[in-house]
Amino acid sequence: MTEKLPDIIPLEPYYREMVWGGRRLQELYAKALPPAISIGETFELSAYKGRESVAVAGPCAGRSLCELFEVFGEKLIGAEVWSRYGGRFPLLVKLLDAQQDLSIQVHPDDAYARLKGLEDAGKMEAWYVLHSDGGRVAYGLEEGVGREDFAAAVAQNRVAEVIRFYTVARGDLVFSPPGIVHALCAGVVIYEVQQSSDLTFRIYDYDRPGLDGKPRELHIEQALEVIDFAQQLPGPVAHPDLDNEILVESEHFVLRGCGLEQGAAEHAAEGSFLALTLVGGRALLRGGEGDYELGAGATALVPAGGVCEIAPLGDEKLEYLVASVPT
Repeated sequence: MTEKLPDIIPLEPYYREMVWGGRRLQELYAKALPPAISIGETFELSAYKGRESVAVAGPCAGRSLCELFEVFGEKLIGAEVWSRYGGRFPLLVKLLDAQQDLSIQVHPDDAYARLKGLEDAGKMEAWYVLHSDGGRVAYGLEEGVGREDFAAAVAQNRVAEVIRFYTVARGDLVFSPPGIVHALCAGVVIYEVQQSSDLTFRIYDYDRPGLDGKPRELHIEQALEVIDFAQQLPGPVAHPDLDNEILVESEHFVLRGCGLEQGAAEHAAEGSFLALTLVGGRALLRGGEGDYELGAGATALVPAGGVCEIAPLGDEKLEYLVASVPT
């Protein structure tokens, strides 16, 4: 008998210790963080080897997303998505807690990754700010800064002088394609959707030791190869009230922001799977195999072809983000 995929797979994240992390995700979202360490990232939807999220309820409970992907393949993510990404799981959804500034960094695109024979894909990403203590983000270069100017600033320890910084608040959206110099800074908690990749070229890291006590590696030469010095993008865009709108429509992912005060909404995973992350309120998710309660900060996967009905639990407005692959 062929195993059937459920319509909804609630997920438990992988917790990643980072030198710049903290305990904020436990305070804000009651995450069961491992004790006494600084958690920088929770991998809410992840089939990245060694950092997999795990089904936490329903028929698939206890199985990692990697295992489910191996078993169900294109049925899980959609035939067109499977074909396009060569049988690789395409997206990764995280929550990040920056209690210190992250490194000034840049990500390569797919073409560079292939050219250099790198194991991971390129990395396009978008951030939705969930909480900010008046924090900021680094995003893009000051106008007129070219390769030589930037290389000189790096050599003279003046990187911050040639980068744009923006103060951010809850609801701000930052889209970061490959080639954009950027950094998340202290006091900001975000939702992030990205290509399933860990390719990061660090440019400046404050002479900070890593978890092993040694300085973290920098990648200046690679960064200079992939920075897009011609690209000028707008800064963060405010979306303070999520109300069923597309926040990002890009080559690798579509991110939709949804709000619901009463009644119910239905989401059908047509062509691509859906990753549904609750960022405000509590929700009841209803699928063909049963009902699941979801709290703020939690993520559920709706496999390709699945249908999920969502309704608020209680009086608080329901706010959630839905990520998918364009088909």
